[in-house]
Amino acid sequence: MSNVGKKLRMSQIFRGDGRSLIFAFDHGAFMGPTKGSQDAGRVLAEVIGGGADAVMTTLGIIKNYAPSLARKGLGWILTLQDRSPQTVVESVSTASRLGVDAVKLFVTMGTENQQRELEVLWALTRAAEDYGMPVLAEMYPVKSEKTPNPLDPDNIRRVSRIAAEYGADFIKTFYTGSVEDFRTVVEACPIPIVVLGGEKADSDLDFLEAIASSIKAGGSGAAVGRNIFDHPSPGKITEALAAVIHQGVKPIDAVRLLT
Repeated sequence: MSNVGKKLRMSQIFRGDGRSLIFAFDHGAFMGPTKGSQDAGRVLAEVIGGGADAVMTTLGIIKNYAPSLARKGLGWILTLQDRSPQTVVESVSTASRLGVDAVKLFVTMGTENQQRELEVLWALTRAAEDYGMPVLAEMYPVKSEKTPNPLDPDNIRRVSRIAAEYGADFIKTFYTGSVEDFRTVVEACPIPIVVLGGEKADSDLDFLEAIASSIKAGGSGAAVGRNIFDHPSPGKITEALAAVIHQGVKPIDAVRLLT
């Protein structure tokens, strides 16, 4: 039954082409109401209307906005806040009762707490199996003595594979900067990888080109936050991203959707 549940939930997040545009809207839990995110209801409505496939957000946002914004084919991903083995296990049952389609765990790699964080990921994936609940692992490597360049393709390939080995169902992590390098990351990982949007880009075209390159390398989409909600037109940039990810529209053409 759990395998059936996972397939049904994953189909709410990923389209038939195996790709997804996820709106990352969990920043308020650790940054407060940042620029562009103050009116959560308006932003969510625009982004969902623009063609986002899923919303990755907090318990509070889901409780307050999901009932009125839910539509067929829209996935909801619950970001887990308290990262301890006991609480993440308990959170799976909460997620199931909420009716969400996946849970997300932030995993910092390269710190002295790395093994503890991986143990939490292991506890989560084991508990999630019983509920048929997909787990999204956000693998976030940081600079350390062992990893002076955390975004090196070899390191991104390593942390992505580790997430898969620990039982995650899909991954959110950094794009390595080139099609050739990122293809090696994708080829070494048996589960879908969506690239994170990161800090607000200076150029819409450059940002769309990076997302397009990740797709060309075999990536499964993107999880974008600030480059959507901090954009002058959240709905239009979502539409442009969806066109690049799902329709193969060239970035130079997709950027015209913003005018």
